Amino acid sequence: MGLIKVTIDRQILRNNFREIKSLLPSSASIGAVVKSQAYGHGMVECAKVFVEEGTRFLMVSLIDEGITLRESGLKEPVLLMGGIWPQEARDCIQYGLTPVISGLHPLKALSQAAVELNLEARVHIKVDTGMGRLGVPMEEWKSFLEEALSYPGVIVEGLMSHFSVAESPEDTDVAYTLQQLEAFRSIVDEARKRLPHLKWVHLANSAATLQLPQSHWNLVRPGLGLYGGIQVPQINLREAMEVSSRILHIKRVPKGKFLSYGRAFRTSRETLVAVVPVGYALGYLRSLSNRGEMLVRGERTPVIGKVCMDLTLLDVTHIPQVKLGDPVILMGGRGEKRISVFHLSQWMETIPYEVFCLLGGSHPGNREYIN
Repeated sequence: MGLIKVTIDRQILRNNFREIKSLLPSSASIGAVVKSQAYGHGMVECAKVFVEEGTRFLMVSLIDEGITLRESGLKEPVLLMGGIWPQEARDCIQYGLTPVISGLHPLKALSQAAVELNLEARVHIKVDTGMGRLGVPMEEWKSFLEEALSYPGVIVEGLMSHFSVAESPEDTDVAYTLQQLEAFRSIVDEARKRLPHLKWVHLANSAATLQLPQSHWNLVRPGLGLYGGIQVPQINLREAMEVSSRILHIKRVPKGKFLSYGRAFRTSRETLVAVVPVGYALGYLRSLSNRGEMLVRGERTPVIGKVCMDLTLLDVTHIPQVKLGDPVILMGGRGEKRISVFHLSQWMETIPYEVFCLLGGSHPGNREYIN
């Protein structure tokens, strides 16, 4: 086994998809977000699971991801949420990909390529209702839509926007989310007057899908929820990823000795120290120094000293019969002592998205799929 092993449970992915689907009305479909290697879980393998479960779209960021899905044999609609460069228009059409459009330059290129190829370019227009990132400004969307409809070969089949704080329970953030929701509802109502047969309308990310049913329209875009990185009381979402390694070295250290860089840890007693071959180069961040924990023989063991580039030290004094080669779980496990993505994100002072991407996305060759 390599320095790190990432195990993905397909059955948990299926369960999460079904749990999310159980919250939706029959009129709403799921578009599974599999961008950025499915948040470290492996884009193609996860996409295949979600296709089997009935996803209507596969959501990625860039055209290379869409092409990879096509070359893997997947034929379902693929939405390029990051849009395209104008020079990618021809490939976009030939591979049957659907780009999100926020500006005129890619739209013009798509129209020209569609005419030359005698094919249609299907697009979803994104309106910025408050994220402040991609999207047509709200004050420009009507004129933008009119111009978009004038381009030959271009079919506007979807309208979308994106929440910025849908996961936050803070009163001011809830108010902002509802403001975005109302702005988008007004845009949709106006757009339908010009596009009565608009096929897809979507706004909801995982948090909104799970907690804001009035945002569902006929398509939702869960990402984090599919991988178990969000918790809500009404359904049972579980983490599909487990990350592990093995003990590389064990030694007994006397009381009063400094360990690792910066002398940030000093033994207060004779200490049995285990060395694990993972560090910040493999996504186990330096912020976990003297703070994180791992599982050895089912027991929590503290990280001691600074996390190094390739090595991390554990205090295993309290674990009987610990030995070289014992498995070490960085994230996962069972029972009350398991280490969740939420524990790690708290210790790292970050969000579950980043934990999944760091620990899963850096090790594609070491992913193993079960069930």
